[in-house]
Amino acid sequence: MSIYQPGPVVVRGRDFTAYRIGGAIVAALLFVALCFQVWELFDGDARTVPEVSWIAADNTPDVGGMEASEVIIARTKLLDERWRTGPSPEGEIPDLALRSGVVLNTVPIEDPSPFLTEAWATPDNEALPMIKPSDRVAGISSLPYPAAEIFERPFARDWRVGIADLVTHLGALAILGFSFLLALLLAIRGRVPIVEGRSRRCVKRFGLIERATHWMTSVSFIMLALTGITIAYGKTLLLPFGEEFLGDAGWLSTWGHMMFFPPFALGLVIMAGMWLRHNLPSRLDIEWLRRAGGMMTDSPDHPSARKFNAGQKLIFWSAVLGGGLMVATGIVLMVPFYFFGVDGMSWTMLAHATIGLMLIAIFIAHIYIGTVGMQGAIDAMWQGDVDRNWAKEHHDLWLAEIEGKQPEGTR
Repeated sequence: MSIYQPGPVVVRGRDFTAYRIGGAIVAALLFVALCFQVWELFDGDARTVPEVSWIAADNTPDVGGMEASEVIIARTKLLDERWRTGPSPEGEIPDLALRSGVVLNTVPIEDPSPFLTEAWATPDNEALPMIKPSDRVAGISSLPYPAAEIFERPFARDWRVGIADLVTHLGALAILGFSFLLALLLAIRGRVPIVEGRSRRCVKRFGLIERATHWMTSVSFIMLALTGITIAYGKTLLLPFGEEFLGDAGWLSTWGHMMFFPPFALGLVIMAGMWLRHNLPSRLDIEWLRRAGGMMTDSPDHPSARKFNAGQKLIFWSAVLGGGLMVATGIVLMVPFYFFGVDGMSWTMLAHATIGLMLIAIFIAHIYIGTVGMQGAIDAMWQGDVDRNWAKEHHDLWLAEIEGKQPEGTR
């Protein structure tokens, strides 16, 4: 049985029809993009498949590659304790027991697979006598320099499969899929109207500090999302515009991602302080969720709500909890190896990317409802005042509270 109920006849005008047409066009475009993303997920050409492994050999005219000592020094300084070598290139160079003239080169791996990372860690017959005999070697090294056992780590292959194959593709599917459903909803359902029309009487919804905090947090999150998407999907989205454009966008995004972090974190703290008590769960939320907030019907009989309804509470807690995790993991990533080792840093980066992509999908719904999805909703954060009929339909208990009267049948 359909949730949608026609309700009383409402004169909507041409603008409401335009919203439905626009929603249909956007839904069609997003459907094409979604199909392309599904194809990319299963066509096999974008998976992280190990194809080569490292070998060490004497530097002769017939052998090319990178000088092993230089690679080892750089790798060791990056992964060693910061108090010993420091993050600076001018830091102390660790002692190495490795003769000069040895280079690192690559050799093909037979039967590469994106899911069998053992292929990276199984030694050949020449390397086997040098290390502890085993079918699979992980975290063991015979080379006499610090952190040698993590020069090639099987865990890193698993991480790369997760970040490149799972998080990247599934994140794109979540963003495109959620956007497609919202556009389809707009095309079928249309814009949620103020059923009784505008009353031309306004009530104060949010004060200046509340609105300033909201916009500071929102704009900083949007910029964090754009710079994060550039970092994650830049090669796919921006490379067609040229390598120079991709390089400039990547450079700006790398610095911009850190620059917009402080206002976002500050905004979360202020919003939590201002609105926490209004966003605690209540019995009203169950009825609101059961009836989908009354947004699938043109009837003025919407479920009751106080200052924030269940949908807004879900957005609030997504911002506070999800955003808090983003801030925490982001701080860890900004000071590499200060809190965790290499494995911990890898998991932190994977969590940061996953939570970020999910928050983008969630906030797309928030932006939709607050703009094109519902008539009169944007007035609350744009000018601070909302039409009284809008408040009566969507936040009747809050309206009664500020007007000093109790609606019939409520407690």
